[in-house]
Amino acid sequence: MMLDKIKDLRKRHLKSFHDLTFYPYQEEISDDIISALIQNLRLTANSSEEEIKKLKLVEESAEISRQAGKTTAIVHTLEVVMIYFPKMFNLTGMNKLELGIFAPQAEQAKTDFDRLKEAFLRSNQMIQEVVIDDELQKLYKEQNNSKTVVLPNGASCYIAPISQVSNPESKSLNLMLFEESQDLNDEIAKSKVWPMGAAKNAPRMYVGTAGTRLCHFRTLGLSGGKKLYFEEIVAQRRKVYEETGDARHLVYEQTVRQEITKYGLDSDEIQQPYFGKWLIGTGNFTNEEDLLRMEEVDRKPTFHSKNIGYCFAGIDTAKHPDSTIVTILRWNPDRQKKEILNWMKLHGENYQDQFHIICEFFKNYNIVAIAPDSTAQGSFMADLFINETEWADENSGLFPVAFTAPTKSHLYQNLKVTIKELLTVLPNLGTKHGEEFKQQVLDLQQEYKGQLLSVSHPNAPNAHDDYPDSWALAEWAFAKWNEKNNISVSVIDSTPEKERQVTKDEEGKVTEYWPGESL
Repeated sequence: MMLDKIKDLRKRHLKSFHDLTFYPYQEEISDDIISALIQNLRLTANSSEEEIKKLKLVEESAEISRQAGKTTAIVHTLEVVMIYFPKMFNLTGMNKLELGIFAPQAEQAKTDFDRLKEAFLRSNQMIQEVVIDDELQKLYKEQNNSKTVVLPNGASCYIAPISQVSNPESKSLNLMLFEESQDLNDEIAKSKVWPMGAAKNAPRMYVGTAGTRLCHFRTLGLSGGKKLYFEEIVAQRRKVYEETGDARHLVYEQTVRQEITKYGLDSDEIQQPYFGKWLIGTGNFTNEEDLLRMEEVDRKPTFHSKNIGYCFAGIDTAKHPDSTIVTILRWNPDRQKKEILNWMKLHGENYQDQFHIICEFFKNYNIVAIAPDSTAQGSFMADLFINETEWADENSGLFPVAFTAPTKSHLYQNLKVTIKELLTVLPNLGTKHGEEFKQQVLDLQQEYKGQLLSVSHPNAPNAHDDYPDSWALAEWAFAKWNEKNNISVSVIDSTPEKERQVTKDEEGKVTEYWPGESL
C-alpha cells in the first residue's frame, strides 16, 4: 500500500536528516495530510469524465493541545511531500506540485515557512539529487521569495495570511493547510483562498486548538474531526520516555502541570488550550442562556409608561444600511429592577425628521435622561437635543457619547455587568423588534485589546449592532443619571396625552399601556 510505503519513507527521512521520530499523535496528523493528498492525486490523474464526476472534496480537521508539536508534524510532512511526491506522481511542468499554508496572521504562516526552509537546509543532499540541469536549478532559485519556497523538482509551498488587508496571489494548489484555524476569518478564506484549490480539487486541512467563537473549524470538529489533547499526548510522551529513558519527553507534561497547579484544572486558562474547551461565551459578547434569563415572556413591549418609575433612552444614530434605534429603559422602584420597555427603529438619513419622530415617541414615557450617539453624523442628533429641547447638558439629563475605543469599552463593560448580574429584564422577544434585538446581541463579537474591551458585529454581510449599541447607551444614561441622583430632575413633557386603550389605577390615573400585538 502506497501510504505504508510513504510512512516508512517519512520515518527513515526524518531519522536520517533530522534525528527526529514523530510521536503517534504527530503521525496521525501527518498521515491525514499525506493520505488526503495521495487519494486526490490518484483520482485526478488521467481520470475519465465519469470518475471526475465522483470526485469528493476532502476537508479534515485536527484540534491539538497547545505547544504539543503540531508545527513540527506539519513542517516535516510538507518537507517529505515536496521532496518525494513529484517523482512518485510525475508532477512536472504545468502539473507541478503546489502547496499552500494559510494562517490568521502573517507571522503565524511565516513560522511554518521559516521552519520548512530550515528543514530543507538539513535535507539539502536529498534535494540536490533531483537536480537535472544547472539552468533548471537557477530558474527555481529565482522563483524563491519571502512568500514562496521552490525546490529544483518544481514543488513549491506558498504562504499567506488571511486577514482584512491580505490579498493572496492567484495560485492553483494541490493542498491547502490552514494553521491556527480557530482564529481564521472564514468569509475571507471562502472567498479568496478556497477558489485556489478548485482546479485541482485540493484537500483542505485545518489544524488548531479550541477557540472562542463559532467558526468553520469548530463545525468540522463537531462532525468527527480529530481531537488530540493533554492526557493522550502526555501518555504517548511518557511511553516514549519509558522506552528510551530520555527525560526530555517529560518536559511538556511537567510544564503544563505547573500551569495547572497555578491556575487550577477547571480554569479557562487550562481548559481551552490543553483540554479542548471552546469558550464560545468569550469570543461572543454574551450567550443565549444568559440573555434568555433576562426575558420575561409574559411581558409585552410597553407603548406608554408615565406614572411608574423614571425612564431612560439610548439613541444609536446610523447611516444606511444600518438603522437608527431608540431603546426605552425604565427603573421600576416597585421591583427594584430596570426593564426594557420598547424600541423604535427608523430608516433613512434625514436626522431632522428622525429627531422630531423621536421627540414624539418620548412623550409616551417618563424620560429623565437620554444618551445619544454623538459620533460623526450622530453629533447632529445630539446638537438638536441641545438646541431644541430642555435636555441641554448632564444637569438636565443629556449624556451624549462619542464612540471611541475607551468610551465604547466603558459602555460595554457596563452592559456586560448588567447581563451577568441580571440587573435588567427584557420584554417578550418574540416580536419583530425582539427577534432583531436578540439576533444582534447574540452575534456580537468581543476582543480585549490591552485593557480595553472591543465589541462589534461580526464581519459578515447583513450583520448589525444597532440594537445592542442603543441598549448600551440606555444603560449608560441610567448609570450617569444615577451618579447625579442627589439633584432635582424634572420630567420633560410638553404635550397632553392622546386618548388610547390603557390600564388605569383605582383613582383613574393612567399607569401602563400593554399592547396586544407586536410592533
